[in-house]
Amino acid sequence: MKTNKSLSRLRHLLANVQVHLSIANYSKVNLKWRQMNFVPDFNRFYYIREGEGCLVIDGVTYYPRPGQLFVMPSGVKQSYYAINENAFGKYWCHFTAKIGDTDLFRLTGVPYCIDVTDPERLTRLFSQLIEHYESGAFSAVLLQKATLLEIVSLFLESAVMDRDSLRPFDEDGGIQNLNKVLKYIELHLHENVTVQQLADLVHFHPNYLIRQFRELVGISPIQYVQRLKIDAAKTLLTATDESVSEIARRVGMELYYFSRTFKKHAGLAPTEYRQLMR
Repeated sequence: MKTNKSLSRLRHLLANVQVHLSIANYSKVNLKWRQMNFVPDFNRFYYIREGEGCLVIDGVTYYPRPGQLFVMPSGVKQSYYAINENAFGKYWCHFTAKIGDTDLFRLTGVPYCIDVTDPERLTRLFSQLIEHYESGAFSAVLLQKATLLEIVSLFLESAVMDRDSLRPFDEDGGIQNLNKVLKYIELHLHENVTVQQLADLVHFHPNYLIRQFRELVGISPIQYVQRLKIDAAKTLLTATDESVSEIARRVGMELYYFSRTFKKHAGLAPTEYRQLMR
């Protein structure tokens, strides 16, 4: 089961998600609907509205029911096929969702299926997604991203409610090393964490760690550390009466550098942020 700490790490990573829609539509398929043992470089969403069929994802066979939303992730062996004349009617889309160069669903370890609790909302979102995909409006691509992100968010929120069904966050070597680095940053957030310390932790050269971290997270280790420090400072400014200098000390930053960095990230000085939030 994923712990609150692990989910918190994933939550911080979600800030770097980039999505791109390739196609969206609604289809009522027929008996010819079939593709076997392929590994796509994009993700699929299938929102089953009617009918029957079979999906095989990473060696596991599923017989989806109407009202279920499936993700068929990139980089995973999969198949699909009709099983009778009462074939699927489904909303569907092809898309990428990445943090750095890493697929979102690889990082989060969510299950491949959820039971939709608000079908009207999801139907509306898919209808909007199709409308934006077919639109020739100047801003259509932005609306596509916004709607797709809402569907992804709906899927993730529902998936993480059942923590026992989540696949391990550290399922391969690259993710294991990343998880080790992220844990270390959390435990030493009050210190001046350096790239050399993080590299030594996983026995990497600092330059290699920076490259790997960017590929998995989308930003450098130091940028990630700064973001967590500022997030922690925001909580302290809102929830406590501690002085700005004390908060700077608690997040391991010199006062002048803390104030400058905080304003760069939040757009307000620490004292202004505290006044606004209260």
